[in-house]
Amino acid sequence: MSSQSPLQITVYASPEHEHVAVRRALDSFGLATDWGLPSPTLPDQITLRLGERYGTHHAPLGTSDNLASRLRAEAPGTAFLLWQDPYFEEADGHYVARVPDVGDFESPCNANGTPNIDLSELIVILRQTPTLTTEQWLAGPGQSVLGSRVRQVVTDYEHNLVS
Repeated sequence: MSSQSPLQITVYASPEHEHVAVRRALDSFGLATDWGLPSPTLPDQITLRLGERYGTHHAPLGTSDNLASRLRAEAPGTAFLLWQDPYFEEADGHYVARVPDVGDFESPCNANGTPNIDLSELIVILRQTPTLTTEQWLAGPGQSVLGSRVRQVVTDYEHNLVS
């Protein structure tokens, strides 16, 4: 089994003064929009392309933790979604979404970056709050298990990219 798997990140928003720090972090982990394929032009080491996916096919396991930690420390105003694929079919990958002023959400995930929700944890939380409406639950206790606010903002960013 390999101790590496694909890693990808999309940076949705970042204050201009953090662009260099974000780009240096991406470069230091070997992430690029061409995924390591030969590029016809030299990459601009300072330009950060918001809304584009940067990736590599061969990131050591745990790189997602290290990259997320570095971005939180060096670019705290940057909104991003990253995930590292599972290293074999039955394993979990790692999903991290960060939206400043909204929050962070981490979860195991599949190779498509879809968070794996712990059903037993979900049932426990639902039983603890039987009188809440769906909206109340999603805005409150559902945050810890589903990351509903953070994931909604990420979805909104994605929709704005397509529009």
